[in-house]
Amino acid sequence: MKCIIIDDEQLARNLVERYVSTIQYLELVGSYKNGIDALNAINENPVDLIITDIQMPDLLGTDFVKSLAKKPLVIFTTAYQNYAVEGFELEAVDYLLKPFSIDRFIKAINKAKSLFDMRNDGASTAEFKNNYLTVKADHKLYKIHFNDIKYIEGMREYVSFHVSTGRITALMSLKSLEEQLPSAQFIRCHKSFIVNKDVVTALETGNLILGDKSIPIGQSYKDKVIEEVF
Repeated sequence: MKCIIIDDEQLARNLVERYVSTIQYLELVGSYKNGIDALNAINENPVDLIITDIQMPDLLGTDFVKSLAKKPLVIFTTAYQNYAVEGFELEAVDYLLKPFSIDRFIKAINKAKSLFDMRNDGASTAEFKNNYLTVKADHKLYKIHFNDIKYIEGMREYVSFHVSTGRITALMSLKSLEEQLPSAQFIRCHKSFIVNKDVVTALETGNLILGDKSIPIGQSYKDKVIEEVF
């Protein structure tokens, strides 16, 4: 994967450059102190992954990502927790809070690599049966029972099925799943989430509680969610 680094602090860039150098499948093609220089570079030579700080002078990392017509995979790095929600809304692969270890960095890169591989493999399709669906992901064909799905998370053109054994990420549309999943059991509660009504345990300050997981409720979905789930 071709990647670039953006950070206004030299020491921070040096650290990420060193981390990148340890990962064989990453090719660092540029390291920049601001988004403007990076934008000019990737307009000429597109990249697969952007690793960018958020709080920078002149142009925030989040604003830089918003300005891109065609968005590569993005990992945000920042010293400020208050940007987490915005990073989530921009569908970043991951959000690294400084200072982060190389182990945490590698975990984020592995997520990006999985999404990159799926993008290159082509779109997946889901085949629906009476009480399960089959999905192609990670060069495997998965059988996913409806009752085993806790929630489904949309990430741009990808979705992740969060099940009891972990999660399965595939290249497909959250909207198409919403239209095909049984509405008696599943409901869209946010532009990025579909939940299994049967595993919802509580409603708390604009969030659905699924055991130890909190899922946000979008304002436009709130009335329908409350009516159908509770």
